[in-house]
Order: sequence, then structure tokens, then C-alpha cells
Amino acid sequence: MIICSCNVISDTAIRDVVTTADTIFGSPAQVYDCLGCSVQCGLCSRSVKRILDERQGETATARVWPVHAEPAPCELMSVA
Repeated sequence: MIICSCNVISDTAIRDVVTTADTIFGSPAQVYDCLGCSVQCGLCSRSVKRILDERQGETATARVWPVHAEPAPCELMSVA
């Protein structure tokens, strides 16, 4: 699946770099540097961060984090 439309980068390419590189990436920008490009519009940054989190095991919800999450209802709103 294409993660970055601006640079035409797939999730497979990102996963390959993240798993085979001899460095630990701290940000999506570092992944793009390793791939020889840079972040353009930034819409893919969340997806790249999710892949980094999966690899580093920092969050238990990284694998199920939806790209287009619906906002949670505000507790202060009154329901009519």
C-alpha cells in the first residue's frame, strides 16, 4: 500500500528500511532521509510513526490505530 503519495513510498519500503537499518529512527523525517527523500505535505507522517511504533514496540495499540479515526464524543455536549 502506498503510504506517501508525494514520494510514492509503500509501507513495505518503509518497513524494510526500519527493520534492516543499523539505526533506531526517532522520527518519520529520519526514515525519509534514509530513503533519500523528504517529507512533503506531511499527511503520511502518522502512518510512518505508527510503523516506527510497531517496530519499537512502544505502544500496544500501534497495530490497530486507524488512519481516519472518528473523534470521540465530547462529554460536555448535551445530547438532544
